[in-house]
Amino acid sequence: MSFEYSEKVKDHFRNPRNVGTIKDADATGRVGNPVCGDMMEIQLKVEDNIIKDIKFKTFGCASAIATSSMVTEIAKGKTLEEALEITRQDVADELDGLPPIKMHCSNLAADALHAAIKDYMEKREKGITRLGEDEYEVAVIGGGAAGLAAATISSYVGLKTVIFDGGQWGGLLNKFCPDKLIENYPGLTDKMTTKELTRSLLDDAREQEAEMVNENVNDVEIEIDSDFKTLTTDSGTYKARVLVLASGSSPAKSGIPGEEKFAVDDGGIFYLTADPSRLNDKRVLVYGHGYNAVSAAGCLGGIAGSITLVTDEASFMVPEREMDRVKCIEGLKILNSTTLLEIQGAAKVEKAVLEDQTGGERVEIMVDAVVLATGMVPNVELMEKLGVEVDESGFVKTDKYQRTSLDGVYAIGNVASEIDLLVVAEAQGTIVAHDALALDKTEPETGNVRQSLCHVTC
Repeated sequence: MSFEYSEKVKDHFRNPRNVGTIKDADATGRVGNPVCGDMMEIQLKVEDNIIKDIKFKTFGCASAIATSSMVTEIAKGKTLEEALEITRQDVADELDGLPPIKMHCSNLAADALHAAIKDYMEKREKGITRLGEDEYEVAVIGGGAAGLAAATISSYVGLKTVIFDGGQWGGLLNKFCPDKLIENYPGLTDKMTTKELTRSLLDDAREQEAEMVNENVNDVEIEIDSDFKTLTTDSGTYKARVLVLASGSSPAKSGIPGEEKFAVDDGGIFYLTADPSRLNDKRVLVYGHGYNAVSAAGCLGGIAGSITLVTDEASFMVPEREMDRVKCIEGLKILNSTTLLEIQGAAKVEKAVLEDQTGGERVEIMVDAVVLATGMVPNVELMEKLGVEVDESGFVKTDKYQRTSLDGVYAIGNVASEIDLLVVAEAQGTIVAHDALALDKTEPETGNVRQSLCHVTC
């Protein structure tokens, strides 16, 4: 069977026209073939019933790309009615023919165009108008891994998106030990630092043209007679149909005597987000549990003068390879089954009082700083004000699509899950983006749109 392509097919494959996205598109059409795996998306900008701009993104073979490119060339400048008359055969003819096997497998471009026109007409019938300058389909509060993933994929699928973060982009990922290699991210293990991953996430968000606002969101109001949520920052207000809460978590207070006194005015108490450079040559006690405590100690290797790693558990419950790395740090001492009873000093931390749980013996050690890694608490203040339901542990309640108890409001990352893994946070952000896209496309029970969207991701 011949698979010879015409010169036009080769040209449109090698030099496709109108590739990309329209940031404020009036309509989007998507089609896919589950047999060959081709997936096409076409976006339109319509003025006075004429297609003024058209863009496409296609996942597929040479025929799929070439037909997508050609149909955008044919449709641009036509009225919607004229564009609806474009057929698969018209596209193939303009390309001087396609191999027979590709006519029905990959020549879906006209179908995607028709789907986009149908989307535009349905929106017009429903009275859905083009978004204004400060109006968005999706607004994300929080610029950590989860938030950046949600913003990137929302923009990628054609939703006008804005993301807010008043602190440091990347969240905890970029605040603590940014030069440390990531150890438990499939595909990136021991290959990329947290700083590099943050940079990559930011690059992706900017490439997809998500609007990035380096401000805190001070207030959110849900309008009763509108599907918009109004977000207020120091500089103004923004409106969005979908709100994604990705505000992350903060180090938990331990309640240890002396903590409150020395946690201010550079008194010597630090939390998980401590800047390692501030502990240069100091005698440091790291107290806490699990990976967070071990990782905190690991980030201080070669920086602190000495490190005492303490937990009241029988072990830190982390992989042996991680403990082996930490044990190699010069000047490190590990104390299991030991409780930090009190932190003492005059104006600054000078001493830590410990108790061995196995024998009840108390010991005092001289320290210059204490890093507390006793846990994290979700930042849910803004959500509770909105009336979003939280569980007994303080996490926002969500369903499998990360929807909260309020329509059009999602929660992802550390505010919604005690599973503190980057790969989980980014997955949740991606799920939200696809679900937000599906809101106006199908009923949640059918799953039809989600299935096709997952297909293009795979």
